[in-house]
Amino acid sequence: MKAFKTLTSAALLFGIAAATPAAAQEPELDPQAVSAATRYGLPIAYDGFRSACRDLLPADGFFARNEERLAIKFAEGAEGSWPEAKAALMQIASKEADGADAILSGMPDEALKPFVDSLFQNMLAQEIKPENCGDIERGLELLDPMPVENIAELLGFIIELDNRAERKKRAAALEQQSGNQSE
Repeated sequence: MKAFKTLTSAALLFGIAAATPAAAQEPELDPQAVSAATRYGLPIAYDGFRSACRDLLPADGFFARNEERLAIKFAEGAEGSWPEAKAALMQIASKEADGADAILSGMPDEALKPFVDSLFQNMLAQEIKPENCGDIERGLELLDPMPVENIAELLGFIIELDNRAERKKRAAALEQQSGNQSE
């Protein structure tokens, strides 16, 4: 499951929100925003996968035979999801106490997009472990027959479920911690 989630940089995007203690008490992000961010992030995630795994996969495998076609498939139409992906990013950044939202919201899209794209692609490439490359390749092969919008919706849904579970874990841990302090 972890290798599957690594397929999309949106997982990282929403992982940032999940990493903050305040996120445990914040309302969930709009599922449509999660899917839009996932759709926008698919080509970025795919590029991160390519960087991390290209040399580790079989030269005659699914990825090698379909590398460029998949890049085109994921890239086509992703740009149209930027406005909602940006809104989700700003919602996450607004939860941070360090003023990240003010910095990001002040950047024009032509500066913000390359910054976000590069950041997430590099983060994703670092998150992918060599032992997961084959699993991710298999996941790509299973998802390939689906239209890219359905892939984004499915991955967005998985991210939503994972984030919901993480929020519940953090809330339970905070509740337990506050209960222990009052004893």
